[in-house]
Amino acid sequence: MAESFSNIIDFTLVYNRSKTQLYNYVYKMLSEKFIAEDITQNVFLKLYENLGNIRQSQSVIPWLYTTARNEVYMHLRKKKVRKEDGITENTEYRSGEDLAGEIEGAEIKELIQNGVEELREDLKEAFILRQYSELSYKEIANILNIEESQVKGRLFRARQALTEKISKLVR
Repeated sequence: MAESFSNIIDFTLVYNRSKTQLYNYVYKMLSEKFIAEDITQNVFLKLYENLGNIRQSQSVIPWLYTTARNEVYMHLRKKKVRKEDGITENTEYRSGEDLAGEIEGAEIKELIQNGVEELREDLKEAFILRQYSELSYKEIANILNIEESQVKGRLFRARQALTEKISKLVR
């Protein structure tokens, strides 16, 4: 990509390279398939609307994840308000394909997912960005607005906590 990020070709390239990883990040943060799809789509719509405002192509990935992170936390705040107001959420519908995919390795996946869900929010987010979105320490540091050493520390503590939780359950 050129030095400036301003045309539809650049957008298409970024979309094709990043959509799955960005969706995985949002889904792992929320565990809600349809909401994750909506948020991912909204993030790319915002990217398209802001093509001219992004100066360098290297800024796009941190911009995407920062925007997705903001959308996730906005959704969580709205969800919390709805629960406090007594409004309940509907149960998610799952197709046969989803169920078949979940059956394969379900016990291990469930152990890991439960462990990730129980992590402190800061550890959970760093872990998801690294493991499921495959971002570098530097990219995670930029998205979370922290130092790389803090990212490494959070990932170490997250992995340590997951190992302890899973080993207790397997014994």
